[in-house]
Amino acid sequence: MTMGFLEDTAREVMEFTTEAVFSERYARRGGLLQRIDPRLKIVCLVVLVATVVSLQDIRVVIAFYFFALALAILSKLPALEFTRRVWVFIPIFTGIITIPSIFMIPGETAFKLLGLVATWEGIHWGVLFTLRVATAVSYAILFTMTSRWNEIVSALASFKVPGMVITITTLTYRYIFLLAKLLLDAMHARRARLTGELGMVESWKEAGKHIGATFIKANALGEELYYAMLSRGYVNEVQPLGEFRFERLDYAFLALTALIVVLTVTFTRGLL
Repeated sequence: MTMGFLEDTAREVMEFTTEAVFSERYARRGGLLQRIDPRLKIVCLVVLVATVVSLQDIRVVIAFYFFALALAILSKLPALEFTRRVWVFIPIFTGIITIPSIFMIPGETAFKLLGLVATWEGIHWGVLFTLRVATAVSYAILFTMTSRWNEIVSALASFKVPGMVITITTLTYRYIFLLAKLLLDAMHARRARLTGELGMVESWKEAGKHIGATFIKANALGEELYYAMLSRGYVNEVQPLGEFRFERLDYAFLALTALIVVLTVTFTRGLL
């Protein structure tokens, strides 16, 4: 039972993540962000995310989230799919961090649970933190869903990012799910040879063995790929696939982003 649960969970996570990362069908649509220069999208993404994570007002964070949702609709992305990609894992990871803070941050008592005192200040911080993470992730997902991987690589090369960094990122992007599939296949092969169910301790031991074997395979695969690249003339340099040019829409989007950031800073600092 335990082994089957682990296999089902691993398979579902891998399939969902593979679909979310490798699907470029949305990047081929003629929406708003698909027509924006990828270099400009990177700059605007960094600026918007930096602005979001510095906010302390929940209302402003919510406004930024709905702005991301509006950009998704203008980019011809399905709103339900976009929202699902943001909120599937956000409650899991942020909850691990925010739940203890509800009881650790001092302030006015909200309720008591098992002898622990939850404060309104702790709840406020937890909600604010969760919304900031979700909003920042929304902009990151917007960028990945509306950009092809080759465009991203070319944009990074235009910013003079070291070729080795781009190469490592590209190989990770291309082969991480291959290794995950090898791990899952090994788990299935092991299960097919079992005559009974493993206990929890035994199943975790087997999972550890599979993970160790996968790391060994990853190391061997990495060396083979690197030698194959060297034999084909690779010299740690990545050349952009094409030249980028700013159009009117790019300048308009840049102006809109700058306006939103300036208005946000002036509003949050009480200058308006």
